[in-house]
Amino acid sequence: MHRRLTFDANPKELASRRNGTIDVALLWSRRTRRVGVVVEDRAKGEALELDVREDDNPLDVYEHAFAYAPRRSHPRCVARA
Repeated sequence: MHRRLTFDANPKELASRRNGTIDVALLWSRRTRRVGVVVEDRAKGEALELDVREDDNPLDVYEHAFAYAPRRSHPRCVARA
């Protein structure tokens, strides 16, 4: 999984999980002090990044990423290995 955010190429990973071909990571940027959730489907070679807003519970966005995806995500291109 690409453990980076569009606004920080080297974030700290706070949590991660895998379910089948889906990887989800909760990442924090030391530089910008922002949090994001990255969801990657390794089978499809697709990923999206979810913005975690100040009034959000970051763990809730991480645990329920697909519920937040329609409103918060922007696609990312993932190179297939």
